Parts: sequence; structure tokens; C-alpha cells
Amino acid sequence: MKTIFRFLALAMLLATFSAANVTTSYAQDPQTEKVALYKTYTDNYAAKEIEKRQVALDAAKTYVEKFGANAEDKVEVDYFKKAIPDLEKGIANSKQAVVDQGNAAARDKLLTRFDAALKGGKNGEANPSDTYAVGKEILAKEPDFLDVILVLGSVGFDQAVANPAVDAYNDDNISFAKMAIKKLEENKPSTTKNYGASQYTYKTDKLADGKPNPNGGYADGKSNALGAMNYNIGYILYYRQGKDNPAKKKEALPYLYKSTQYNSYTKINPRIYQTIGAWYLDEAIRIDKERQVKLTANGNKDNDETLAMVGEQKGYADRAIDAYSRAYKLAKAGKPNKEYTDTLYTRLTELYKFRYDGKADGIDAFVATVDSKPFPDPTTPITPVKVEPTETTTTTTSTTEPTTKPAVKSATTPVATPVTKPAVAPKTGATKPAGTSNVDTATDGKNAVKKVIPKKKGTR
Repeated sequence: MKTIFRFLALAMLLATFSAANVTTSYAQDPQTEKVALYKTYTDNYAAKEIEKRQVALDAAKTYVEKFGANAEDKVEVDYFKKAIPDLEKGIANSKQAVVDQGNAAARDKLLTRFDAALKGGKNGEANPSDTYAVGKEILAKEPDFLDVILVLGSVGFDQAVANPAVDAYNDDNISFAKMAIKKLEENKPSTTKNYGASQYTYKTDKLADGKPNPNGGYADGKSNALGAMNYNIGYILYYRQGKDNPAKKKEALPYLYKSTQYNSYTKINPRIYQTIGAWYLDEAIRIDKERQVKLTANGNKDNDETLAMVGEQKGYADRAIDAYSRAYKLAKAGKPNKEYTDTLYTRLTELYKFRYDGKADGIDAFVATVDSKPFPDPTTPITPVKVEPTETTTTTTSTTEPTTKPAVKSATTPVATPVTKPAVAPKTGATKPAGTSNVDTATDGKNAVKKVIPKKKGTR
């Protein structure tokens, strides 16, 4: 720019006057200040260092502020006015880059700690305490980090199904599993593309046996994650927090049911249907206990009220038959454990005979077609069966509380109170599913049926 040469020439001239002992001080001369500001700008505006560019920016702003009204400085002022916004933006971007670098380094440290926690437990498994502690730190900075949330919705579940079970993380697991469901339903993305991290990933194309989902299509990461989170919540509520709390068992039902509604591994997990069937059976038994009290008060004779209660029991039996039929069919279709499938079929037969007054005709046909209709939502009211006074009245038997592992034998405790006519009642027994978030095991004493939800290595 020709003006800079004018300024430099002027500076040289002033220097000559100074050498000749000119008495006027050029430090106060506007022209000298312009040259100094301009040189400061040109020496620093292209520097890599943020501090030097800031010096150039300050010089440009000072020039415009002091000499912006001078006609003779119009060219320089116009240049600075155009350059200042770009220089400000560049400095701001550089400062943000420094901040981002620091944040990235801190983030990497957190994620490294998180990975270590996932392998820092017993036998290389997750250390639940460390995993939750670091995971919460990550989510405080990145609340939509879906993969971390999915991990935290799984780690506590593994502890809940351990032997012996650890319940210290139940509340945390439920909270984060619910959070994961919300994020999934909001279509938050998986950063890892695997829907989870390390051993807690839900991304897959096929089921555990390598075959397409018989209920339609291939499983996908989002569906698997939704199915797993609902199952994890339902399991903890039903089997851990619901051990002595029927309200918790009932609270578990919508989650267990939802886990069967996704194109996921949980859709073909027989133990989920078995659990829901067991709840229906418990309800039928609860009603029977109440009915026995009323029968005793009525001289051990049925009346309209007690017959209506039998109708309710049969309504629950209808639902239980549906659930156990699905459990049995899925168990047979997978890698069958004979003792487990036999137990399911025995329970199903008992329920069927109770419902149809000792008859088991049609049970196999019912099983064959059960999945051709929607699975009933257990939160919806049952349909009582109309029981006529001439119909054989019935009673059920008391339950045995489910244990951590699935039952392979029936345990029955007959009700002592007599009824007016002979009863055909379903037996009861432990019906609890077992497994971890990645392995659902049917124990037969020697072998196991595994992989309802597969483990899969993931990357951050």
C-alpha cells in the first residue's frame, strides 16, 4: 500500500530532524504515531500466536479511533475497518480451539477411566462402583451421551442377577435405564454406533443363533437397546425389589411387556413371558385365598360372589395360558433345555386343566397358534369367565416365592380348606428367569442355554 511508504519516508525525515537537534518532539506528532501503529499492525496481524494478533487488533482499533475522522487517512481507516472483524473472529476461534483442546484432553482422560472401570472388576468384569462414578462425571458434561447411559442401565443389572445378588446398584440401574429409554425414543444417536460400549453393546444384525428374528426382520441396535433397558428395569423391579412387595411386581409388568414389543432379543426370551405368566398365576392364587375365607364363612358352599371369584381366577388363567404357551414355544424353538421346557409344559397343562375343568384337549393346538395374535398387555383388565353354579368349583394352590434361578421342578402346597366340589388346580413353583444383561441361563445342573442378548465388544 502506497501510504505505508509515505509513512516510512516521513519517519526517516523525522529521524533526520531529530539528529540535527530539532527542538520539536516527534513523539507527540500524529504522523509518527500513525507510522508506529501501522507498523505494529503489519508486524503482528499474521502471527500464529494469539497474543501477537491481539496486539495487531489493538493497534488497528486505536488507529481508527484516533484518525478515523481524517480525510487524509480514509484509505488506512477503511482498510482497518474491514480487517478488524476478521481479525476478531480469528482470535476468538483460536481461543476456542485452545479451550476445545483442553476439553478434549479432559474428556479423553474421563473416557479412559471409564474404559478402565469397565474392565477393572473381578475377573476383568466391570467395577460397578467406579463405572457409575465416572459415568456420572461424563454425563454431567455430556448429558446426551447415549452409549454411557446404556452402560449405566446395564451394569447394575449384572449385579442384580449375580450369585449372590448385589442390590446396591438397583436404583441407579433403573434410573439410567429409564433415561436411556427416553433418549432412544428421542432418537439420540449412538456415538459408538454400537449402542453402548465395551461388553455392554446392543448393536447386532442377527440373533444369538445367527438366524433372522422369526418374529420379523433382523434385530437392530436401537430395538435391542430398548428391549434390554425395559427388561433390565422389569427384572430388578420384579425379582429384586418385588421379593416382598407385590406392588413392585405389578410396577414391573409394563416394562417386561414392552421388552417383548421390540424387534429385539427380548422379544424371543421365553423367561419374560414366563415371568408375566407367573404374575397372572399369583393373582389367581391371591383371589383363591380370599375366596377360601368367604367359603368358610358361607359353610363351605359357593354363592354368586365366590363363583364370580372363580370366574376371575379363570380370566387370569386365560392370560397365564397365553404367556406360558409363548414361553414354551420359544424355549422349544431355541436351544431347548429339556428340564426347563418340561417344567413350562407341566405348568401350562395345570393351568389349562384348571381353566377347562380338568380337560387338556386342544393345548398343543393353542400353543401352535399362540403367536398369531398379539401378546396381551398385562396392564389391561382381564376378562372374567362366567361360571355357572352347576360348574365344578375350583381352588388353586399357594405359591412358592421365585428364586434367583429358574425353577426346574414344581413345588406345591395344597390349600387345606375344603370346597363344595372336587378341584382341579394348577400347581405353583419358582418361575424366575435368570441371566445377566448379556446371558440368560436356564440352569439344569450341568448345561445352560445362553445368549438371549449377546455380548459384543464395542469401541468408544
